[in-house]
Amino acid sequence: MTEAPRFTQAEIDRAIALEDAHKDGRPLPPERVKQAVDRLYGEWIAAGGEKKFADVLEFATHVAKTESPTAEHRGETRALWSFKSQPEGAPREVGHRFLAQACGESRGYQVLEDSPVGRRLDSYELWDGNVQSALIKRFGLDEGYVQESPADIWDAASESYAKAATGEVEIFAADIGAGSVLGRMEMPRVLGPEGVGKEAVRFPVEFPHHAHLPQDMYAFLSDDSVRCQLRLEDYKKETTTPEQFAAKLAAIDVPEYLKQAHTAAVARLSAATSYEELTAPAAEPTESEITRPEPAQSEPAKAEPQQPGPKQPKVQEAGPSQPEPSQPAPTQPEPKQPPLGQSFLHGGAVPSRVVVPPRPRPGVAGTHGTINPVIEAAPKSQGVEQ
Repeated sequence: MTEAPRFTQAEIDRAIALEDAHKDGRPLPPERVKQAVDRLYGEWIAAGGEKKFADVLEFATHVAKTESPTAEHRGETRALWSFKSQPEGAPREVGHRFLAQACGESRGYQVLEDSPVGRRLDSYELWDGNVQSALIKRFGLDEGYVQESPADIWDAASESYAKAATGEVEIFAADIGAGSVLGRMEMPRVLGPEGVGKEAVRFPVEFPHHAHLPQDMYAFLSDDSVRCQLRLEDYKKETTTPEQFAAKLAAIDVPEYLKQAHTAAVARLSAATSYEELTAPAAEPTESEITRPEPAQSEPAKAEPQQPGPKQPKVQEAGPSQPEPSQPAPTQPEPKQPPLGQSFLHGGAVPSRVVVPPRPRPGVAGTHGTINPVIEAAPKSQGVEQ
């Protein structure tokens, strides 16, 4: 399976426009509150009213479980989302719901909020505080019940939506929080016995940088098949130790090509007593630890014996007025010195620099219907997501 394509600038711009439109006019003004409550009430009555459903929220739960989670005009790939991040090219953080919806439009992905069940539940505006107040007042419902129901209703829709996956699943999240809808409801269905499995999962959002984890483990931890099985709480610095993370990592199933990296990562984490130890730079050797090899000594070349020159004619002794001329000393040949740096090589030359090949890196490697997810970690300077 190929890597999930990153976002185009047009998709980012569209996501921002969708988010702005969603936030515009919220909390809802009175006329829109009345429209949402009247719609819910009318559909409840049409479906049988109190004879079939105890109240409007019980009816909404029925809709979540029975309405279709698949848009007929979209493709097989399903998008799941949680929280937000700031993708490259975006001027600000963008909710992953709206990035998923933008890609749904451009790439034909299924998105829960654009499915029949999602559009119908969205029209009830159950997360809006003014709508909740109207439901309490109009139908005499308990306040706690009204405030808790939207999460339960969207959980039911999310479960149905995730179970319907038959092809690739695109995860619009940086990290997956254990308490998010994505982490506790949707991913277990995708990866479970009846789901499409980890081989079908891709992440279009980059894995964020976590400073407490070794950089050379990044390739392993960011692999889609590994990433989809982990939760932020498995490796969060504030609440875990390397040994605890190792235990979580050891329990996941990885494809064959990651087996060696998986074993190495677990062993390295298990041996560390702290995350600081994992990321500390290697200590410089002390002077006493450095053994400097003695320079190679070449055998000095022997001076060649002086060769006798041609016989010189006998010099006549000069008279007292003529001093004896001095005879220059015969030139001695210079001893042969071995070429610098080559005295230990035979028939070869030492290069001017030694190129050391690089050390190979180990082959490691939401809440729907609202912008109200459990916090998750996002890429550096982009927030933390659970």
